[in-house]
Amino acid sequence: MISSTAFAQSTTSLTVDDAVELAKKNNISIERAQITLDAAARDKAHSWNSLSPTASVTGSSSIPVDALSDNDAGYTASFGVSATVSLSLSANLYTSMNSAKIAYESGKLTFDEAVKSVELSVREAFYTLLYEQENITLQEQNLEIAKTQYENNLAKYNQGRLSEIDVLSAEVNYKSKIPTVGSARTTFLNDLAEFKQMLGLPIDERIELSGSLDDLLTLNKIDVDMKDVQSATIKQLDYKIESAKNSVLDKRFSAFAPSLSASLTWRDQSWYLGYDGTAPDATKTTALTLSATIPLDGVLPWSSRNDAIDSAEDTVKDLELQLDNEMKNLKRTVDSSLRSIRQSQESIQYKQANVALAQKTYDMTQEAYNRGTKDLLTLQDANTSLLNAQVSLKSETLTLIRAILNLENTIGVPFGTLGNGNLKTEN
Repeated sequence: MISSTAFAQSTTSLTVDDAVELAKKNNISIERAQITLDAAARDKAHSWNSLSPTASVTGSSSIPVDALSDNDAGYTASFGVSATVSLSLSANLYTSMNSAKIAYESGKLTFDEAVKSVELSVREAFYTLLYEQENITLQEQNLEIAKTQYENNLAKYNQGRLSEIDVLSAEVNYKSKIPTVGSARTTFLNDLAEFKQMLGLPIDERIELSGSLDDLLTLNKIDVDMKDVQSATIKQLDYKIESAKNSVLDKRFSAFAPSLSASLTWRDQSWYLGYDGTAPDATKTTALTLSATIPLDGVLPWSSRNDAIDSAEDTVKDLELQLDNEMKNLKRTVDSSLRSIRQSQESIQYKQANVALAQKTYDMTQEAYNRGTKDLLTLQDANTSLLNAQVSLKSETLTLIRAILNLENTIGVPFGTLGNGNLKTEN
């Protein structure tokens, strides 16, 4: 007989790094970004293809219409084959190849940011689940304490040592906490299912999270040297400016630079005469044509090509203004994030002290209640205060972790850098 436990599904334990690696392999957003990057790489590799010669082959024949209706008339018919190979060269080839190169480099940055965005989402979701998991543990402990209080009071009531109202109060306190625990579990399971989808895992796969919020808690001073910041937004604007400058050069080439072309044509024309004559010799010709085109409207300041140059230069100026403004925004964002992190670190220190104080208060109240010098309501209030202090500390820890992750993402450093205190401030 096969035991039912033989079909039990195994549980996969995941650290946050394990989760990130799974997401990088399975996440749909990354796969789509890879397709876009591959297309940019292909465009770059083939950006020289305007140098490829154009080739064509033509066959033709000619028979007089009169010959088809009058068999006694003499006629001539012709058959021929021609082939042409042509090649064009312009200065715009350089800007075309450079444009493809810039687009590919920008595409690589976009792909890297897509991967990093997924990693940020995975890490935030992982730590949120850890918080929800630890919150459930606290709520369950609180529920168990309330249940124990109720059962003890019920036993005392049955012994005639406690009033009925105290028992009812303990029962209400106990049963009012049951929905809170159920709601916390439901939220956790819903978020866990969404997390599995993010990792590309089957929704019914069993996983457990390895780690604790306390492992990520850092109270070290965190500072950022703006010289070390590698913002993706700044980099993308740099690529846009480079592309815009390349466009200016392209417009100038179109307005002023000559273009060259060459073509080679080979023709074999065969003739034959009707029944009353003899066919002439076939003719074969080969011709090489070279030409150069020099645009002249570029010298006219009001021409459309000059207007195109001016518009392209305006684009460069606009992007440079955007870059300057974005660098100021980045500095403001980093400073704001650092202030939020420091405020959160200070709050954690206060909340750690509050937890210790609430724990001591609860222990003393429990002891006094057992001696009969404190009533049940006071004990319940002390228990609630302890729970609130513990949950508040966990919540603030999660807030700090999220703030650090988002700052790391903003300044373009690997996740975990700031938590380890590896990035120092500029004096």
